[in-house]
Amino acid sequence: MKMTRKAFMQTVAGAALTASIPMASNVASNAAPAGKGKMKLGVSLYCYSPEIRTRKMTFEDCLADISDMGAEGLEFLGEGCPPDYPNPSEEWVEKYFNLLDHYKIKPSAYATHLDTTMYRNRWLTTDETVRLMEVDFKLAHRLGFKTLRQHVVPYPEIDRLPMDPIGEEVRYPYIKSKRSAECLMKAVPLAEKWDVKMGVELHSPTLFTSDFVGMISEIIEKTKTKHLGFTIDFSAFTQTARGSRVAEVIKQGGRKNIVDYIVKAYENKVGPIKTVEEVKKMGGNEAEIKYASAAGIYHASNNEVKDLTPLLPYVYHVHAKFHEITNDLKEPTVPYEEILRALGAGGYDGYLSSEYEGDRTQYTVSAALRAQHTMMRNILNRI
Repeated sequence: MKMTRKAFMQTVAGAALTASIPMASNVASNAAPAGKGKMKLGVSLYCYSPEIRTRKMTFEDCLADISDMGAEGLEFLGEGCPPDYPNPSEEWVEKYFNLLDHYKIKPSAYATHLDTTMYRNRWLTTDETVRLMEVDFKLAHRLGFKTLRQHVVPYPEIDRLPMDPIGEEVRYPYIKSKRSAECLMKAVPLAEKWDVKMGVELHSPTLFTSDFVGMISEIIEKTKTKHLGFTIDFSAFTQTARGSRVAEVIKQGGRKNIVDYIVKAYENKVGPIKTVEEVKKMGGNEAEIKYASAAGIYHASNNEVKDLTPLLPYVYHVHAKFHEITNDLKEPTVPYEEILRALGAGGYDGYLSSEYEGDRTQYTVSAALRAQHTMMRNILNRI
């Protein structure tokens, strides 16, 4: 049975959510626009994953909550939202636009995951990959999106099958390869055809000064396109490990001395490969080795905020990643004010799309988002 937002808010869980929203005295519902600058606030439906997965909130419930907190942008994964992807019915599309109009929400970014490892025995060819990309360009256009977050699974220049173990030296950071470049080159005319700007996601631990980023910059320069650029994920500027994750690893069997070493290695930007090697020498167990890896801790990328400046003309979307907001409205792991100042100075006027990676306990996300949006509005009003 589908639960309406009104019915949800009348449940015990909904009441708890409502009670938890004022987690700081200046966290407000129906908040004012996002500061004095031109940047706009939005939310990725990814934040509501537990509520959507367990059917505690519908698509409309999420839109209502986003609207109620004063945000105006919507991001979602193409494969995960419209029913009958990639060909939703005309009835669903009409209802979708009616809901956006009703809640005064605009499509901010259509997210897609470019998986080149679809088959066990071979990589997708570049032509196959580009055909899949066009499917998403077409649907994004149909649903009113002008920007598309492109997450790329790279083609390594190595002779191994996709299901063979791929070491972190290949996966992290993303690599420059002829096949990846060919794929993006072929996709540019199609992005232009459907008028959708591809923003390749730069996520921790990708280096902004890496050959991978250089490869994309070269394609932009060569094609003179306005339809290929970057989506900046704030994880790329993470400065310290979050406390809740440390506690979780210890609960899973991590020993304090080894976990402390991993956290220090993270803060010193040692990188996942060397950290895993050292943890194995220390006799690390499964939980500790996983935490030491890039998948476990999202190792810092040695990115400085100043590294963002050369990319700003080509930044089409931003993931405002956050793990927690303290009672004094701070995000302790990400230098928000410094990043937002850099974006503002560079003329970025797109969306700050909230992406919550904190406590996944159900019914906490709304309060966390409201606190984060209040924090961002406060910063935007200062810059």
